[in-house]
Amino acid sequence: MTEVERIADRTDEELAREARAGSRRSFEELAGRYRRRLFAYLRPRLASDEDAEDMVQDTFLKIYRNIEAYDPAFRFSTWLYTSANRLAIDAFRKGAGRVRVALERDFDVPDPAAGPESRLGETGLWDAARALGGDRYRVLWLRYGEDMTIDEIAAVLGRTKLAVRVLLHRARTSLVGRLGPALDRAIGPLPGTARQAVGE
Repeated sequence: MTEVERIADRTDEELAREARAGSRRSFEELAGRYRRRLFAYLRPRLASDEDAEDMVQDTFLKIYRNIEAYDPAFRFSTWLYTSANRLAIDAFRKGAGRVRVALERDFDVPDPAAGPESRLGETGLWDAARALGGDRYRVLWLRYGEDMTIDEIAAVLGRTKLAVRVLLHRARTSLVGRLGPALDRAIGPLPGTARQAVGE
């Protein structure tokens, strides 16, 4: 087994620990795993693809410089998305022109989780989720795109667990309203919609 194969088999947390110990190759593997996914998360907040790519780079630069602060007791993805979220908020507060105020629908971000066999791509699920805008898209992405827990999402977004649950419920309800039967045919009823009890 080659070194590249061994690195590819490691978990995110193992790679982050190795990067913390000085392994640049482990950090590059993490960046490769998350670059596209982080772009999909940040793009709806920003004015252009270029701005989103810049924010992705800024995020990786920030975590690379602060990798010693990573706590291996927690998921790497939670730390990464928290950093990205804070950078986007800081850019907005500073009045940076690259952070959008009004949502535009003139961009096409492919679903990074969708392969040719994906049923989600057929329904336009992520396009519909992006159309919800703001926190509703972000909470759906973190929950279903990144498989984060309610606690992890609360940490990333800086909200209470109850606020995240309410936001997630509203986002799923809105999504079902937009996609209706097409969504049910593709993936079945979402938990927390009118068809099932609320809760995680």
